Amino acid sequence: MEYREALAYIHGFQRFGVRLGLERVRSLLDRLGRPHDGLRVVHVGGTNGKGSVSAMLASIFQAAGLRTGLYISPYVEDFRERIQVNRQFIAQPDLARLVSEVRPAVEAMVAAGEESPTEFELITAVAFLYFARQAVDVVVLEVGLGGRYDATNVVADPLASVITQVALDHTDRLGQTVGEIAGEKAGIIKPGGVTVTSATDPDALAVVESVAREQGNRLFRLDREYRFEERSASYHGSIIHFEGPLGRLENVYVYLLGRHQQQNAAAAICACQALSSRGLDLGETAIRAGLQEVRWPGRLEVMSWNPMAVIDGAHNPAAAATLARALEDLFPWTRLVLVLGVLADKDAAGIVKVLAPLAGRVVCTRPPGPRAMAPEALAALARNHTRGEVLVAPTVGEALERGLDGLGRGELLCITGSLYLVGEARPWLRERLGTDQAAVSPEF
Repeated sequence: MEYREALAYIHGFQRFGVRLGLERVRSLLDRLGRPHDGLRVVHVGGTNGKGSVSAMLASIFQAAGLRTGLYISPYVEDFRERIQVNRQFIAQPDLARLVSEVRPAVEAMVAAGEESPTEFELITAVAFLYFARQAVDVVVLEVGLGGRYDATNVVADPLASVITQVALDHTDRLGQTVGEIAGEKAGIIKPGGVTVTSATDPDALAVVESVAREQGNRLFRLDREYRFEERSASYHGSIIHFEGPLGRLENVYVYLLGRHQQQNAAAAICACQALSSRGLDLGETAIRAGLQEVRWPGRLEVMSWNPMAVIDGAHNPAAAATLARALEDLFPWTRLVLVLGVLADKDAAGIVKVLAPLAGRVVCTRPPGPRAMAPEALAALARNHTRGEVLVAPTVGEALERGLDGLGRGELLCITGSLYLVGEARPWLRERLGTDQAAVSPEF
């Protein structure tokens, strides 16, 4: 099987949709020899911030000299982003070979009258096989959806469970309240382990506390067992002081932009300190180096300083509010131009309500994929929340052209609403604006 054939085979499982549950993935992994059993895993869930925390942890582990696997979803540009070892994407031949190996196991399941695995379950099985074959020291495993019934939750004894901020998202599958959603997220907490959470919503925190107590976990909570203090924040990153289970770290530089990344960094540092009780000792040098060297595409990422262009995958109202605060805090723009594209199963009205009032122009477009919301419907929502110009562009390329059109000095272009939109916009902007634009020092 060639790489393109492997991708086509994987994507063919989209027809089975999203079906939460562990029976199918367990059956598949049993047929593959249970490759996940021998892995040391840090499991990361939550609504917002789990990807950033996962990237930070992986960067710290690698800086500590550990051979580190990273499993994330979704990807931004390249499917192989989902499965990495030491920040290197899985090679095309390796992916093709592993898919060829998994395929007979899938066929055996179906022949035995079992349900076919979903696309995500198939990818998860491939990832576990790859990490086992690569003899990684540790795996950072990001939850795909929810937690309790997510395919990644076959891991029986994670080194640590990390639960980031919990907010309303995927309410059709996870629950109608933050507390209900937190219950699904807290499903990754396993008996006798360590749990770190940055959840601050009282209902969410109460649920995490209850589950951690029931499972006999040592729990580390933001502003209780660990805390941080901002020293500075700018378009160059942040500097924080941190205090946690193993003491205080001063003047820690966080490369990723935005005050929300300070909170994510604090959770990652706390997890690293807490892991000492599970036999994984990570020194201060590795923590500092990892947070300085971490890269996380598509999350408040500056693509160009002249003109100013930023991309961010905010796809729910809480993430949109975080983005809005960051735009106002970090960038001295005189007018904001939004290129906005949202999936139909997201709270588009909530996202628009937060972002559109900031914008002097909103260009609504359609993200790639069948789940995209019609740009005309998105524009109708935007017109209720801005006095600025609202345009409709049928393609992402046309939307970016309209966003850049007439963009003057001191004006900021922000592309957001979906990582699928960001994934198409990112290479377009690199080609149009130049690959070195983001490295140029800003002159405001």
